[in-house]
Amino acid sequence: MKKINSLIIPVAGIGSRLQPLTHITTKELVRLVDKPIFYYLVQEAHLAGLAHIIFIIHKDKTGLKDFIESKEGRVLLQDFPGMKFSFVLTSERWGDGHAIIQAKKFLKNDEVFAVTMGDLISLPGTSILNELKTIYEKHAVPVISVENIPRIDCELYGVISPKKSKGRIHEIASIVEKPKAKDAPSTLAMKGKYILTPDIFPYLDRLMNERTTNEVRLSNALSAYAAEYPLYAYESKGEHYDTGTKYELVKTEAQFVAAHPEYGPSLRKHLKQNKAKK
Repeated sequence: MKKINSLIIPVAGIGSRLQPLTHITTKELVRLVDKPIFYYLVQEAHLAGLAHIIFIIHKDKTGLKDFIESKEGRVLLQDFPGMKFSFVLTSERWGDGHAIIQAKKFLKNDEVFAVTMGDLISLPGTSILNELKTIYEKHAVPVISVENIPRIDCELYGVISPKKSKGRIHEIASIVEKPKAKDAPSTLAMKGKYILTPDIFPYLDRLMNERTTNEVRLSNALSAYAAEYPLYAYESKGEHYDTGTKYELVKTEAQFVAAHPEYGPSLRKHLKQNKAKK
C-alpha cells in the first residue's frame, strides 16, 4: 500500500463568522493560546506522518503564505522537520469541493491523500488524521471523521446515513446536508477530516460542470461516491475542536489552555482562588 503523504487544507474563505477579527488577519493566523490556528493543523499532520501540506488560499489574502515563508514562520515550523508546504492561490470561492480540485495538480495520479477543513483542529498531542489513516491502511477504503451529536444540532452538519455499522466504523449509504432534526438519518455528523483516493475527483469534476449554485460541496461528491463504492465513517477517539465561530473559538481556547502544561495549572489555580474570594 502506498504511503499517505499529502494533506489538503482549504483556507480560502473570508472568515465572515469571525469578523471583525478576520478584517485584521486571516482566520488561520488567529492566535489560539500561544500559537496561530494553522500550527495545530500542521502538528496534527506531523503526528500522522504526513510531510506535504497543500493550502488553498485566496489571492487577496496571502498572509498565511507570507508568514510561512518568513523568517519567523520558519522558526515556528522548526517543530516539524521535513514538512513541505505548497500553496494554491485562487480567485474563486466555490466551496470545499472546488478547493480540493485546485490541489489536484500537487498530487500524483494514484496518490491517496488527507483533507482537513481549516477551522477544525485536534488537541495538541492527538491526531484524528492519524486515526483515519490507520483505518484506511487496515481496510483500504476511503474514510471520513464523524461525531455522534445531539439530534437538534443535525441542522448544522452533513449527516451520514449508515448502511451498516461495526463499533466505531460505519459504512455510508448516503450523506444528507444539514437535515432538519426530525428528518436526520442518524446523529453521526461529518466533522471535516478525510482520507480520500483519487477516485473522488470525477465526482467533484461532475459537480463543477453541472453546478447550479456557487458552492461545490465535498459532501455531495462523497454521497454520490458512496452510492457506487464503499465509503467509511469513523467515530474518532479524539475530539474535534471548532474555531470557525466566535463562541466555538472561545470554547476551544478554554480547552486548549486547560490542557497546556504551563498555563493550565496556573489558570486552574487562579480560578480556584477567585472562586474562594467570592
